[in-house]
Amino acid sequence: MSMHEQKSRLSDLQTELKQRIEKISQDLSHRQTSQKFSEQVVERHNDDVLYNLKAEAEAELAQIEKALLKLERNLYGKCEQCHQAISDERLAALPFTEFCKDCAN
Repeated sequence: MSMHEQKSRLSDLQTELKQRIEKISQDLSHRQTSQKFSEQVVERHNDDVLYNLKAEAEAELAQIEKALLKLERNLYGKCEQCHQAISDERLAALPFTEFCKDCAN
């Protein structure tokens, strides 16, 4: 996959994650609290799930933004530990990975 294709793929993922984070934030801010305690427990559990999903999306977004920065600096596709090239197969599966397969293990 060319660098242009990788950048496009990363940008698409970035946009998707930003939209997901915004949607979760809206869901959390517009939530109504029930009067029943049993329903409040379920609502609290649902909120916890949403907060976790948001945190995971934010962490992945940070990795994608780092990968985009590495693309701009011509550092994309190089392992941060051993400085060798990361395989195309690994980049296809995890376009924001920081480590080659050997260093990731």
